[in-house]
Amino acid sequence: MPKSTPHSSDSVELARVTTYQTGVVQSTAFRVLKKQTTLMLREHDLTMTQWFLIGTIYDAGDSGISATKLARTMGTGIPFITNSINLLESRGIVVRTGHETDSRSKMVAIAPAYRKRIPVIEEDLRNKMRDTLYSKITREELTIYIKVLYLISTIKT
Repeated sequence: MPKSTPHSSDSVELARVTTYQTGVVQSTAFRVLKKQTTLMLREHDLTMTQWFLIGTIYDAGDSGISATKLARTMGTGIPFITNSINLLESRGIVVRTGHETDSRSKMVAIAPAYRKRIPVIEEDLRNKMRDTLYSKITREELTIYIKVLYLISTIKT
């Protein structure tokens, strides 16, 4: 019978870590990240999901992104995206515009008045994360973690 994995990453032997132990630690890590991010975003009156949507829309640039592409990027359905866009639009965070080539389609972009707030929120989150979450891990560990997340996210299910 395998022993529980130690909580120190220095002593983890991959061959001895079970899939369920990996699942537990992955779930725990996600809950910690979600809780910390949620607390940090509270003063900006945003949820974690709203921040992810806002950032993805912001990255699309001034021309915006379609709801379909946004749903695909976020890995969720159109109804959820539509409801989220409606809420963000009612708060003056995003605007809908016409699509350049498809008159039936709408694009969503960051409202010009809100655009300047995004780098401020990003800097605030980074500083807070450096002082809390990232103070417990090295820059190299964080880089490897993020690279692995990108690799896993490209696996087709």
